[in-house]
This record gives sequence, C-alpha cells and structure tokens, in this order.
Amino acid sequence: MATAFATIEAAPTTSPSVTSDAANDNGGCWTTDPRTVRLLGSCAANPPKGEWIKERFGWSGAEWFAYTGYRAEALEAIRSEYGERAHRAYMAHGEPAYDQFNAWCRSPSVRDAIDAALPMEA
Repeated sequence: MATAFATIEAAPTTSPSVTSDAANDNGGCWTTDPRTVRLLGSCAANPPKGEWIKERFGWSGAEWFAYTGYRAEALEAIRSEYGERAHRAYMAHGEPAYDQFNAWCRSPSVRDAIDAALPMEA
C-alpha cells in the first residue's frame, strides 16, 4: 500500500481556542482519518473508475478528470465533514481558529489524495 498521501502537509491538530466544542478540534488533515486511510488503501489495491467532465459556458469551458463510485463519494464526504467542522470553528471563534480553516482549504482534493495513493508506474 502506498503511503505518500499521508505525507501531505497536515493541518494544526487543535485550535488555539480551548472549548468543549468538538467542532473546535478537527484532528488534523482529513487524509489522516482512519476511514480515509482504509479507503485510500483500497484505492491503491484496486484503482477506482473515473470520467472526464466537460463544462461549457459562453465562449469558454472547463474539462477535468474525476474519480467516480462509492469510494470517491465516501472520501468527498469525509473531506467535507472536516471542512464543515473547520468552518464552524472559524465562525464560532473567529481569527484564533483561522489557521485550522485555512489548512483545510489548502488540503488535498479527493482526486489528489487518490492519485497520491496509487502505485507509481515504472
């Protein structure tokens, strides 16, 4: 199992504000969550399917690759859960909790995490 995804910059483990609010401590980067580690291990062993998504708007457009299936959806739900906690903490505590929210904003996307977990091709 590849472990490169766990080396991505981790978020602060706790917010500077000390409260009993569970949303104030998101426990680090979402890629270190045990559920994520298991799902990414599964992706490394059996890569998920994906599709190219194309959007057009006016004279411009965008095109990107996205992984599909239950594992990609579960990973996105975990990432979103961490983001919601960080955002709630930032809204509740303001500037002292900003580093935690900013770290989540800069955390890897689901696609980046899956790509990092896949074995390197020779």
